[in-house]
Order: sequence, then structure tokens, then C-alpha cells
Amino acid sequence: MKNLREAKGLTMKEAGAKLGISESYYCAIENGTRKKEMSIGLVTGLSEMFGISVADVVAMEATNGWRARAEGETKKG
Repeated sequence: MKNLREAKGLTMKEAGAKLGISESYYCAIENGTRKKEMSIGLVTGLSEMFGISVADVVAMEATNGWRARAEGETKKG
């Protein structure tokens, strides 16, 4: 997720603000340390912000795939 965010030129604080959440909550999402489930509004927001489908957000969330996607993006670049 970090690579997706950085590709958009956003800091964690800016990404959180776009989603209407705190920087610390955004950081927990990005690092896979979040304790509570994301709301549909947040899932939709991530989808729109990163230009990926809601299904992709849900699938990555279900498998904690944010890190895997970021690592894959790094390997591609």
C-alpha cells in the first residue's frame, strides 16, 4: 500500500485526510496492524484513491495483501 500511496505523491497524513481518518489509523491500515474492520466507506475510499477495484481492496484486506502488493509493485519497478 505504501507504494500505491507514494505513487500518488501522498504522505500518510494526506492519505488519511483524503479518507477522513487520522494519520495513525491510516498508518495501522498500511502496516497491517489495524484492529477493527474497515467500513464500506473506507474500502470505497481506498479503491478510489488508489484506482483499484473494491473487490481488490477486500481481497487484499482478507489476506493482509497490502504488503504483498507493495512488494510486488517494488519488484515490477
